[in-house]
Amino acid sequence: MPSSASLLLAHKPQGKTLLLVGDGKLVHTRIHAAREAGMQVHVVWHTRPTSLAQDIPFSPIAASLLFPPTDAEASAKDWGQLLDQMDGDTHALFAVCVTDTLATLADEAPARRRRCDQLAEACRARRIPINVTDVPDLCDFSFPATHRFRGTDDDHMSSLQIAVTTNGHGCRLAGRLRRHIVSSLPASVGLAVERIGTMRELAKAEAAMQDADHEEEPSVATSLGYTDATSKQRERMRWVAQISEYWPLETLAALEPLQMQSLLASHTHEPSLSTDEEAEQRAAKRSRHALAVQPTRAGHVYLLGSGPGHPGLLTVAAREILTSPDTDLILSDKLVPTAVLALIPKTTPLVIAKKFPGNAEGAQSELIVQALEAAQQGKTVVRLKQGDPFVYGRGGEELVACQNAGIDCTVVPGISSALAGPLLFGIPVTQRGAAESMMLCTGVGRGGRQVQLPGYERSRTLVLLMGVARLAAVVETLVAPSNTGRAGTAYPPYTPIAIIERASSPDQRMIASTLEQIVDVMEHRIPDGQRPPAMMVIGWAVLSLAGEQAGAHILDDAAACEADASTDALLTKDQARIATWLGERGYRIQEGLPLGYRRFGSSTGLPLTADDATPAPRSSTGWAAPRYGTDGDATLVGGWTAGEKDAPPTDVVT
Repeated sequence: MPSSASLLLAHKPQGKTLLLVGDGKLVHTRIHAAREAGMQVHVVWHTRPTSLAQDIPFSPIAASLLFPPTDAEASAKDWGQLLDQMDGDTHALFAVCVTDTLATLADEAPARRRRCDQLAEACRARRIPINVTDVPDLCDFSFPATHRFRGTDDDHMSSLQIAVTTNGHGCRLAGRLRRHIVSSLPASVGLAVERIGTMRELAKAEAAMQDADHEEEPSVATSLGYTDATSKQRERMRWVAQISEYWPLETLAALEPLQMQSLLASHTHEPSLSTDEEAEQRAAKRSRHALAVQPTRAGHVYLLGSGPGHPGLLTVAAREILTSPDTDLILSDKLVPTAVLALIPKTTPLVIAKKFPGNAEGAQSELIVQALEAAQQGKTVVRLKQGDPFVYGRGGEELVACQNAGIDCTVVPGISSALAGPLLFGIPVTQRGAAESMMLCTGVGRGGRQVQLPGYERSRTLVLLMGVARLAAVVETLVAPSNTGRAGTAYPPYTPIAIIERASSPDQRMIASTLEQIVDVMEHRIPDGQRPPAMMVIGWAVLSLAGEQAGAHILDDAAACEADASTDALLTKDQARIATWLGERGYRIQEGLPLGYRRFGSSTGLPLTADDATPAPRSSTGWAAPRYGTDGDATLVGGWTAGEKDAPPTDVVT
């Protein structure tokens, strides 16, 4: 049985030409690969592909070469002339690639095969390699699934490339295997290759300098026949090879020029050994167990979303980072609940933002400065945020600050309360038959300014984070016939609305009514007032799962009434739907976590209770009791507090 293995080579075809025959997406893939290798590309086809860049050379060819040929001998001659023209006197043609666009119709397969045979025969007569897509027996070479790794940044790629080939037995699978290989390697592996390349050049250059310094001295041969200078160079190169073999890739990537010089210099002080075997043993022992220089540890910042608040809704990655002994400092936003903060080991320094009305900007800037200073000292810093870092979490500002400071920053997404909060009360933000889209807005603009809200669309859910303290103004903006704070049609006053408070906490609460009634309900029907933080969900999705059928015929009824041109009929149906949902009271209240959440315990492993989240009675206007304690102790309680202005000058707990 003949071998199915290929001889894998890494060509250097700079300046050579790749001839592409065809059109379509595959042509652009081949162009990218060829240009990255420094090649020239020439495309031929009967018409210029519309998506082909203007700087790509193109030549039209006779349709007789591509469509069923009437004269096989003339067709073969034409292919030969085309190849000779492209190859020229300098033999510039490196290879020919035929893309899958030659396979157009199934009944054309025999003619297509004859054309490919003619082109392949012409190529082989001129010793020009050819690749024909989906015709392995005509291919002299194949294109593997490749990846080139990042170097110092996205504009400077490394010398490291990998290639995976299945030898024509599964191109898609080769791509999948490539992705697995790439994802299993550290992101800095390309930089590690560059650092080792630099060390090799330094080792060669140092040996050459020493050779020049002692060129008048008689050379002494070693037992293996090498001169002293040659032997020292071989020793240094072996030392670099051992570092390549045994040092962690992340450590190699972090090497700085002075550290490389120090490593090479430290090697020259060791006495020469008489045999290669002894030298190999020494180098391996040193590189594994007695590293002369430890590269400086690079700092790192994690922008970490803590989810809606329940510790059971933390992502696996978030929990691992919070509890890791390798985490040096945690800078937490104020609204992160105590149940999440309780997961942090007592040995990990924790700082909670000193945010209070009028100081939000200052507190945000202070946390950014603390994060950058700690990371520049080589520390691993966590910026802990409520929900998702980029959903009104100002994570973008901190990411850019890290980028500008040259500090690596990793974003760990969190479950946003915009989606999770409604779901905890059986409210989907989209639902077939009721809500085809959702729009997420803030109820409070930057600096407290009013934001423009969207107009009414029956098939859309509006989710407002923050702004419940301005409920009356928000409702007025939505329902008023004309309002500059709204872009679009006014909302019907009977539109459903749900206010969701402290989502995922043991004392979470949902108060639902209509836009025309919700202000009165909150002011006169809720004895203890609001429980910040809270959000609003507005639209028909609020009641879409309350009946016997998901969607509650919301959009079906609208379509039927529109067909009959009967707006009164739709109004009647909607009012009946509202009455059934709300009952005589005109509002609904639902409190507490679903029973199924009992299985998700607190950080202590015990069932989560309200006392875990709020160790003291909750303030009537706040998210949790004061976190500083009443007797000056350091008891830490997360969340917004009414007495923040009287807080101690520091929030650091170590």
